[in-house]
Amino acid sequence: MMRKMAWVESAKKLIFKESEIPALNANDILLKTQYSAVCGSDLHLYHDVHPFIKAPSTIGHELSGVVAAMGSNVKGFSVGDLIAPEPILVCGECEYCLRGEYHMCNSVSYQYRKGQAGYTDYFIVDARWAHKVPSGVDSKSAALIEPLSVAVHGVEKAGEMLGKTVTVIGSGAIGTLVAALCKEKGAAKVWIIDLNDYRLRKAEELSGATGLNSKTTDVVQAVIEATDDIGCDIVIECTGVEACAISALEMVRKLGIIVQMGISSRPFTNYPYAKILSKEITLKGSQGYCFDFEKAISLISAGRIDLTKYITDIFPYTQINEAFETVIAPDTKCMKALISY
Repeated sequence: MMRKMAWVESAKKLIFKESEIPALNANDILLKTQYSAVCGSDLHLYHDVHPFIKAPSTIGHELSGVVAAMGSNVKGFSVGDLIAPEPILVCGECEYCLRGEYHMCNSVSYQYRKGQAGYTDYFIVDARWAHKVPSGVDSKSAALIEPLSVAVHGVEKAGEMLGKTVTVIGSGAIGTLVAALCKEKGAAKVWIIDLNDYRLRKAEELSGATGLNSKTTDVVQAVIEATDDIGCDIVIECTGVEACAISALEMVRKLGIIVQMGISSRPFTNYPYAKILSKEITLKGSQGYCFDFEKAISLISAGRIDLTKYITDIFPYTQINEAFETVIAPDTKCMKALISY
């Protein structure tokens, strides 16, 4: 049996290749993919500037699928079940895995970095990482459980939110989900910053945050003035852009918290790290997820987050290049694009 998988051959050269589906191991589940979603880290790889993987490489990791076949040891699943696969790869044996901190595994990786695309008509997942999607959640929303899990993980890193002031930098899907979760956790005021007016207005609608356009506003000054010249309690940086990471240092209050979620495609060269010392800022990194799929599924199942509202574009897999060009356009009106099979 054959499947089609997307490969980045070189910068901005994205093609589908056909290959044989490997025989299932005893704990494997074969999914017939319903939808895949375009992620910001996919864009790094699309431009061949991803810090952890270079072209040629398979690409894609946000998806939903229905069970098509199962290995001999798989229990608790049935053919036709809707699944959100967790695309992580870990050893299960190192100190971090044994402590339940599997996202810090000494050999952590993701399926797309090891030859299995998330943009594919068939995807193999170990049953351990197959999350059954509750009835009432459709396959489009299920494809966004992975990015919601990323957002949950980052917001959890920020700690207590009740009554706090929060700034989110970046109003793409992750940033907007982060802002919505901050409001859900009781933040008193949330600002969200971007250059793209469409995404800012969409982010305001979806999250309840107040949008600030950094093209037309001194966003650092705006946040400082709005917090009585103190600065905000928490900044969550979702772009990976050096200038944005510097703004986070400027707008956070003394003794405040910064969560760095955005992945940078290049090293920072002018980052004023002395600000971390002088303001005694707590700087936290956030990578992926760790037991966060379960939380994400609970949130959407309970109706606390409606992922259908984040989907603005759907492309057939034959138009995957058009999808990427739509997403990366500077004036894009796309919040989240899906690929269908």
